[in-house]
Amino acid sequence: MSHINSVLQLGDDINTDDIMPANRATTDDPEHLKQYALEHIIGAGELLKYNVIEAGENFGCGSSREVAPIALQAAGIEKIRARSFAEIFYRNSINIGLPLEILGEKQENPVVDAIAAAGGLMSFNQLRRQGKITIPRSLTPSRPMTLVEKLLAKASGNAYVQPGEVVFASVDLALSHDAVAGPVAKTFYQHYGEEAKLWDSQRVVLVADHFIQVNDIRADHKADVMYQQMVEFANVQGCHLFDVVSPGEAAGICHVLLPEKGFVRPGMVIAGTDSHTCTYGALGAFSTGVGTTDMANIYATGDMWIRVPQTLVFDLSGTLPPHISAKDIILFILGQIGCAGATSKVMEFRGSILTQLPFDERLTLANMAVECGALCGLIVSDEVTREYVRNRSTQEFAEIIGDADAEYEKIYQFDLSDLEPQVARPPKPDQVVAISQLEDVPITKAFIGSCTGGKLYDLAQAAAVLKGRHIAAGVNLFIVPASIEIREKAQELGYLDIFAQAGAQILKSGCGACINSGLGVLAKEETGVYATNRNFKGRSGDPTGKNYLASPRTVAISAVKGKISHHLD
Repeated sequence: MSHINSVLQLGDDINTDDIMPANRATTDDPEHLKQYALEHIIGAGELLKYNVIEAGENFGCGSSREVAPIALQAAGIEKIRARSFAEIFYRNSINIGLPLEILGEKQENPVVDAIAAAGGLMSFNQLRRQGKITIPRSLTPSRPMTLVEKLLAKASGNAYVQPGEVVFASVDLALSHDAVAGPVAKTFYQHYGEEAKLWDSQRVVLVADHFIQVNDIRADHKADVMYQQMVEFANVQGCHLFDVVSPGEAAGICHVLLPEKGFVRPGMVIAGTDSHTCTYGALGAFSTGVGTTDMANIYATGDMWIRVPQTLVFDLSGTLPPHISAKDIILFILGQIGCAGATSKVMEFRGSILTQLPFDERLTLANMAVECGALCGLIVSDEVTREYVRNRSTQEFAEIIGDADAEYEKIYQFDLSDLEPQVARPPKPDQVVAISQLEDVPITKAFIGSCTGGKLYDLAQAAAVLKGRHIAAGVNLFIVPASIEIREKAQELGYLDIFAQAGAQILKSGCGACINSGLGVLAKEETGVYATNRNFKGRSGDPTGKNYLASPRTVAISAVKGKISHHLD
């Protein structure tokens, strides 16, 4: 340390929206970012007084945004000690050379130590390219393997791997969006040369969806700059680009759009600069969020380092009650295991309940695995998966299944026959109660959209509620189809007419209010119920606002009733 330590003490589950609020993240300028690090917890500029952070469990959970550790480092933080770190934050910090210490644990990992010793991932990979460092083959002996272990063994060229070891896995698909692609491009060119080319342009997809609506609620020129940087990079590199289709309207939200367009298939390894990249696990792929530095290196090398995770199995059985959705299921699980319950692990969903869920609902389960701290939410591919993929892609794919005698860290068994609608109270998605146990909560805003709540099945659930009804006085209901295809199908099925007649505002496709960047955000002291995936303080509007999470059906009923409810009569 360069001076006497000034230690900031923090608690559990310090998330990346706490560390760097989304509305401050439309730039990667460290001088700007450092002023707002931990703004919602200790106040703007206050972190500059400290050089060490000590925290509890699951530090850095939530978004994959690398601006979070960048902001901490820029503010003068020289080390973070915590009882545990969210895996993506851990990787991002190691990659940029921000020292971390897991309290009470000595990390023995030669690759991680080598990356740290080299000064970060960029320096490490430059040495790899010069032939000064080689990645050794795994020495793991023959053993039964889980699905994720098999996926990572194949991708890393190893016969066997085991949890805890670090491998370099080849990436089949790399995703980025307008909130991160510009900084990734800058980092890529800075370290690999102004004429550097993608390792495989046809394996890279860029999507305009995150900040494209921010100017609807506040002026932010920086967001426009980041969008233009992404478009320019895509044009130069010749990769796939899903640009805006009209001012402020996305072709779709990336995590719905990529499966819809046939980019995701069973057996793939997928990296994306967004924590909800875990969604693609619903198709039997290993997919996880990464930061800016990781993605810039993937652009150059086509691989990424990853600690092989343990697997938690969630065996979901019983007969699902009427009107209970995947959102209720994953909120229930969050309430059972907490935001740190699957930290650095994979959640594998199984059981008879899956056969009762439409494919859209599988995406919801996998999408919110990261809210439990997981790297990925996996579902073994079956005929439902095959039919979905074959309707969208002509490419072949190889399905992988885990060994029957593979070892799992833990198997959870939940009979969901009596499950009732679930609601997450602010300010965390694991503050979950059955709706019958929820206090009376009047609302002024309701929101159905995002990668979690804007799929066609979600809109169908809302339409069934709103048909022939009208939203309550004093409530604004916003509905956002997650893609243009979904919007068109919803129009054909009459859903959009139902929404309009009920008094809802149908917004353009995009992330919008989910990331505090579009219409539908909470104003000061306002209370809303949202079919999104996070309700962290300031995540979807003013930090004094209160955001409750629920299923699209519950949100629609609540908009009609003027308070959070699941009773239509």
